[in-house]
Amino acid sequence: MSIASPHRPENDPLEALAQLRLLKQLRGLPEQLQAQSEAAVEEEETGPPLGTKRQYLVVMRHGERMDEIDLSWRETSKRPWDPPLSDKGLQQASAAADKLKGFKFSRVFISPFLRTMQTAANCCEGLGIPPEKWTVTCIVGEFLNPGILVKKPAKIPEGHINSWFWERGSLKDDLPLKLPEGYASRVQQGQATFGKYPENLLHSRVRYSKAFKEIADEADGEDILVVAHWDAVSGSIARLRPWAIADHVIHTGYTVQWRERQEDGTWGKWRLETKNGENGVHWVEAFKPIYLAGSAGKKVFSVASGIVGKVNPFYHSKHGGK
Repeated sequence: MSIASPHRPENDPLEALAQLRLLKQLRGLPEQLQAQSEAAVEEEETGPPLGTKRQYLVVMRHGERMDEIDLSWRETSKRPWDPPLSDKGLQQASAAADKLKGFKFSRVFISPFLRTMQTAANCCEGLGIPPEKWTVTCIVGEFLNPGILVKKPAKIPEGHINSWFWERGSLKDDLPLKLPEGYASRVQQGQATFGKYPENLLHSRVRYSKAFKEIADEADGEDILVVAHWDAVSGSIARLRPWAIADHVIHTGYTVQWRERQEDGTWGKWRLETKNGENGVHWVEAFKPIYLAGSAGKKVFSVASGIVGKVNPFYHSKHGGK
């Protein structure tokens, strides 16, 4: 989606005014852009010199969840924030393996939600990645906002998410309930509790950005698969394209990023290999000219965020079904 005119340069003032008009139409986006700009990491424009080794980071969304096709499920479930995959979702997870066979994943990091663990189990089976290479960790969990965690008419319990999310009281005790038989004792456990709750967009973007850095550094050159949520995929784009808004992420849609080790042993900067519309991921870059305009553009975002945030502190209606 873009409103850029083929007859005007990107830095044309009239084009910037058109972008502002679009800003008013897409409620909630200014705050997301502001959050993304604060959580972003710098990307090399031309790419680093050819290194000796390339590390890939793939961030994938889970398959179709049960409450997306069965409205009665969320009305009757005792755990509406943690739906399983539908039959179609399980098939999508298995099919995702065929799309990812070109990578040599040595590590898999998984959100502790049931739908992501089921997605990882089916996908990793097709890729031949044993559970000893899996790490279940809260740092790549869902966007921790009540409006995202459940769909109406279901409700979120009172208190911090750590007090009610775990069915048996902890990540370790819940693993046997969410993984294939015999896998729980074989997987690694990362961060065992959720952090700040509830999260806003800035918290979410910063968390994902830090998580991807920690995961990549820990893997030290090994290719990584992260099985998580729409927001994680969106965050993987935003950390390198802070002006971009993920408009649509299909089930098991994913992004691909890479960096290269230099001859002196250091790592080059990350590059986003996925193009807009590839791998089931679409985003909006209509705000790029304003963002790149510098401090003036950021002031526009700051002011707009304060106004729009009072009405809609999250973002657009398409964000449902994480």
